[in-house]
Amino acid sequence: MAEQSNVKKLRVYELAKELNLSSEALLKVIEEMTIPVKSHMSSLSPEDLLKVRNRFDREKEAARTRTVRKKKKKKKRRQKPRVTAEAVKTVKDTLARIDSGTGRSRQKKRKKYREEKVEKLHETIIDGDSALIRITEFTSPSELSELMEMPLSKVIGKFMELGVMATANQRLDVETVSLVAHEFNFEVEVVESYGARELEERRVSVNGSEETRIPIITVMGHVDHGKTALLDRIRQTNIMATESGGITQHIGAYISKFGDGKKITFIDTPGHEAFTAMRTRGARVTDIVILVVAADSRVMPQTQEAIDHARAAKVPIVVAITKIDLPTTNPDFIKKDLASHNVLIEEWGGEVLCSEVSSITGENIEDLLDKLLMQAEMLELTAYPGRPAKGTVLEGEVDPRRGTVVNAIIQDGTLRVEDDFVAGRCRGRVRAMYDENDNEIKEAGPGTPVQILGCTDVPDAGEPIVAVSCEHEAKRIARRRQIVQRERELHAGRMISLEDFWQKTVDNKGIMNLVVKADVQGTAEAIVDTLTKLGNEEVSVNIIRSGAGGISSNDVNLAAASNAIIIGFRVRPDVRAREEASARDVEIATFSVIHQVEETITRALSGLLKPEEREEFLGSAEVRDLFKVPKIGTIAGSYVISGMIKRNAQIRLVRNGVDIWSGTVSSLKRFKEDKKEVKSGFECGIGLSGYNDIKLGDVIESFEIVSIAREL
Repeated sequence: MAEQSNVKKLRVYELAKELNLSSEALLKVIEEMTIPVKSHMSSLSPEDLLKVRNRFDREKEAARTRTVRKKKKKKKRRQKPRVTAEAVKTVKDTLARIDSGTGRSRQKKRKKYREEKVEKLHETIIDGDSALIRITEFTSPSELSELMEMPLSKVIGKFMELGVMATANQRLDVETVSLVAHEFNFEVEVVESYGARELEERRVSVNGSEETRIPIITVMGHVDHGKTALLDRIRQTNIMATESGGITQHIGAYISKFGDGKKITFIDTPGHEAFTAMRTRGARVTDIVILVVAADSRVMPQTQEAIDHARAAKVPIVVAITKIDLPTTNPDFIKKDLASHNVLIEEWGGEVLCSEVSSITGENIEDLLDKLLMQAEMLELTAYPGRPAKGTVLEGEVDPRRGTVVNAIIQDGTLRVEDDFVAGRCRGRVRAMYDENDNEIKEAGPGTPVQILGCTDVPDAGEPIVAVSCEHEAKRIARRRQIVQRERELHAGRMISLEDFWQKTVDNKGIMNLVVKADVQGTAEAIVDTLTKLGNEEVSVNIIRSGAGGISSNDVNLAAASNAIIIGFRVRPDVRAREEASARDVEIATFSVIHQVEETITRALSGLLKPEEREEFLGSAEVRDLFKVPKIGTIAGSYVISGMIKRNAQIRLVRNGVDIWSGTVSSLKRFKEDKKEVKSGFECGIGLSGYNDIKLGDVIESFEIVSIAREL
């Protein structure tokens, strides 16, 4: 009785979740046990709970006993009739061809083929080893029946024999699914990414000639040691001038062409400590690493980290000692310092090639390029341009003009316009492609960096991108990967209850919950990596969500439920998100340089956050019409949707949640009358000082910078 008194009451649907059953199936069992219940919302007493649980425990134990006995009998007799792996492959290929059709015709053909062919294959009796199937986490009985080419009724029946009352689309753990597969004499291989192995096997099976490919070279080193300046000199461009604060914020890839027709693809990874993950991905896709060390400095922490990444990826290093034009340079000290870190250059009896260069004067740049090409020839880099494309996502972002843009580098095969592809959990069809100079191209071969338009969502940086045979296959693979990821998140969420979560939040005032949104995925990851390293035993950062794109109402709702602050990097909240944040007292802090994020959160954790200036939002207006006025420019016919627009305030132009321009108002009129301010619900004409690239649907925000002293 003491044991029963400790058991809490549960409703039928709650017990069904615990037993991994549907509510309907559990109700039938309870009714058989003559326990009075009315519906899935009925409560069960502690005594009834023990009865039901004991029954299912007995059934599971009996099922395990039957399974052990069957396995012992199988060892003494001939194998069960079954289908070979080759036959299963034939069926799958045929079904894939049928699926390439459309509408009811495809459904009829698929049904007819199943009825006439699949059942006959299962009647084939052969001896040999078990057939192999590959499954991911949280496979459902219907998906398992597809993989084994077995009728769904038989598969569900086998689950029931083992004491698992599962529905056709119920997600089950790997152990349960594997047990049922073994009952049908199938061996199981658990894979991390659904369809990845099959796609690669099919891709490499395509015949094609092996050709020498462009070497992919990553530039690594400590911040401000001259990595981007070196690339500028090689490409004769000015990339560094476009970066906030003179620091490389995003990973980029570029092709450099030389007079003799040779090409090199360069990947420029940011040197800031926050971009550790970016440098790791760069080393994974690269053939050679240029280790940049300033001649007036020494081997710094990020330099050592770059060396470690290159060694872990087993990538050869070529050292570039930069800034030799400065009077304070000491290349010999740099070489000695490198030797102390087990990087021994040729001049000192090692195997590492080295050049002393100046990005300002161009001294020894040609020597560096010659050594890079020499190292590439020694590696004998080859690829198969005739195969479907395979590459790696370097970055993903939402462009206000072009939609989702995926920056990737193709490592094998050729990607063409109109090719269907999958990139991690995302899919798409190549609508257009551009090179690093925004020139439109029709195809991208091995070693080529490319901007891809047409992806349905922003993939994670570092995800593989693979061309597939058709849109149906891309949808199927992406959908399944999304389901697996969603189940993983739900499963992780069950590890702690809401009550426990809120109790921790109340008890521990030192945990700062954050929602991080950035303009591109890689930067979001870098910020998360930086912030999670902050804090100590008393204070820490907990990242609730991170991702690319503008700040939405969903982000605000999550932040409100989690008592979190939203960090926006080069992105803005939309009108609805801003209104909800104001109503629910959710703080949104926006930044444009990454070290400002780190400094602000560090001060907040230390209890020293006392900003002297703060942005105060005044209002926003939506652009609904455009007027061209001679000698003045474009006037935005706008409707004020919240707050007010002030003529003497600062203005920001936002497109798809991303900052496009900021400045001041050149004119503010309502029915040809100059106005100092226009309030919500009224129309007005807004002219932006020195800016005319306004589009319909843009949002014009009005704000002021005010001085506020506050403490956390």
